[in-house]
Amino acid sequence: MAYGALRTPHFYVFDEERVLVYTGRAVDNPKDTSKSTVNDLERALQELLDGKNISIPVTNPIGCNVKWEGKDKHWMPADACDLIWNK
Repeated sequence: MAYGALRTPHFYVFDEERVLVYTGRAVDNPKDTSKSTVNDLERALQELLDGKNISIPVTNPIGCNVKWEGKDKHWMPADACDLIWNK
């Protein structure tokens, strides 16, 4: 099964029943982690381990575009645009 990674890296967290509970970035400033104010991946993992609902289950992955065979290097699937531009 493909999960539709948009960027590298693009993280996915699954619960014990293999249900996707988080997808997106690790931190809000991966180029300079000293300036990061949010660790989205760590928050999601901690909430999962604590038995809580994931408070923010989707974030905008930050990184280089995944390259798609036969498409322009900046192409993304149309249904990915909401994730990238509206979050």
